[in-house]
Amino acid sequence: MNHSNFNFDDAFDFDDDTPVFAFQVATVVVVEEELNNQGRRTEYRGFILDHNIVNRNRKEGELRLYNDYFAENPKFTESQFRRRFRISRRFFFWIANAVKAHNPNFKQRTDALGVLGLSCLQKVTTAHRILAYGIHADLTDEYLRIGETTAIESLRAFVKAIVEVFGDWYLRAPNEANICRLLSIR
Repeated sequence: MNHSNFNFDDAFDFDDDTPVFAFQVATVVVVEEELNNQGRRTEYRGFILDHNIVNRNRKEGELRLYNDYFAENPKFTESQFRRRFRISRRFFFWIANAVKAHNPNFKQRTDALGVLGLSCLQKVTTAHRILAYGIHADLTDEYLRIGETTAIESLRAFVKAIVEVFGDWYLRAPNEANICRLLSIR
């Protein structure tokens, strides 16, 4: 995938360093978490005694998200999307498609009962909102219909995929041209 043909000046608001800083912090958190959990079982499998199953109506959350932001005629305009997500819709899709192609956990699957799981848009939006706004994982439940544990797992998988897909290009040390461009923004 060629990442150099994407124009960040059009897609990303560089006058606000919050998303870049949040990405850097999340990267450090994920790396530390993986180092701390080496050898430990981190996935949940099977029946958990006295575990309450909550029907979150995931499909409703997916439809609401799609109709609000991603439909052919969405409820919210491109400028509203950019303000709420802090990036353009086109850039969001570019990231979501790259993450989906890299990590199979972001592909929508069916469970053993044939029920569709969470969509890629729900998982990426959850991770993005946690990073962009610094919100708690359980706050994504009401709008996106995704549980706290799944939100945290999506965040970890998202950050790991971002580092693996884009790390060689975007997490490299800045060269002189990058430094000059960044200093001219201020």
